[in-house]
Amino acid sequence: MSMSSVTPTLSSAPAGPKPSGTTPDLRQRLALIDQGLLIAGLTLAMVVIGAVFVDGMFTVENFTTMARLSAPLAILAVASSIVIMGKNVDLSVVAIVGIAGMATVQLWTRHGFGEWQAILAVIGVALVIGLLNGWLVAYVEIPALFVTLGTWKLFEGLFNVTLLDTQNYPLPRDSEIVAALGRGSVPTLLAAAVLVGAWAFMKYTTYGQLIRATGDSPAAARLTGVPVRPLVVGTFVIAALLACLVGLLQLGVNGGYSKAYGSGEDLMFNAITAAVIGGVSLTGGRGTIFGVFAGTAFITVFVNLMTLLNVSVVTSVVIRGAILLAALALDAWLHPRDEETAKSDDL
Repeated sequence: MSMSSVTPTLSSAPAGPKPSGTTPDLRQRLALIDQGLLIAGLTLAMVVIGAVFVDGMFTVENFTTMARLSAPLAILAVASSIVIMGKNVDLSVVAIVGIAGMATVQLWTRHGFGEWQAILAVIGVALVIGLLNGWLVAYVEIPALFVTLGTWKLFEGLFNVTLLDTQNYPLPRDSEIVAALGRGSVPTLLAAAVLVGAWAFMKYTTYGQLIRATGDSPAAARLTGVPVRPLVVGTFVIAALLACLVGLLQLGVNGGYSKAYGSGEDLMFNAITAAVIGGVSLTGGRGTIFGVFAGTAFITVFVNLMTLLNVSVVTSVVIRGAILLAALALDAWLHPRDEETAKSDDL
């Protein structure tokens, strides 16, 4: 059976829990609301309040800076959301972002690689990590949370021991490709292209629709002939390649990479938060790329406000943690785990 022949059958199935009666209750009504639109409205309200009460908020320079610096977050949020829609989670993107940034410089400056060769090498590493993640989750059937936690620490440790031997990795001045990624409005345009491409991919392609259908009900997808295992592998490969792009983009935007940035946990935390508050459900099969965009804008504006108000980094992280927990609780209430979901042990 071809992939295209099963798409209508799966897409016609209801995505959420069946109503208990003819009149939907409050939870079912709220579950029908586009969470992305709600978060977009809240983001706009934050901007208006910030423009009135916070100096320096409502300026062209500030909005340009926000758009430029949020580009890596937007791309990583898309990567996380595609995996989550397929009913999994990927923590190894943390390692891939760091490896892409630091190993590109190290291979180029100390191991005789050209710029293109170094970039292709780290893309190859990202591809290997994505394939390994997907194979272990889909074919060995190890929960994704533990697989990607393991590959995160494994590859991060391997590269620290064998290749990365310093604290700072400045981008060479003769860089053309990576430097171009971080120049002017390029990061913003690149993030916009990824968002639009991901929206079209999930909405209009058979592969994207089957990812959503598989996340909604893996058992039903198998019964209708969907190749669930290759689909799962594909989501991890997509996430890994996008994370590699984020590492290269950060390298270009910052003019280098430093271990002082950490290994990327904060960026990954923000990316998952943006996806979840934008309506991407951890139960799988639900969410939109517009919601991911709205969630990214919300996190970006929030962090910008905290910075302009001189709120400490620790306090900002605590508030973001509370926001994520609230979004998770709302998601669990709106989309309760049924018996099939509970048995699948998706994380």
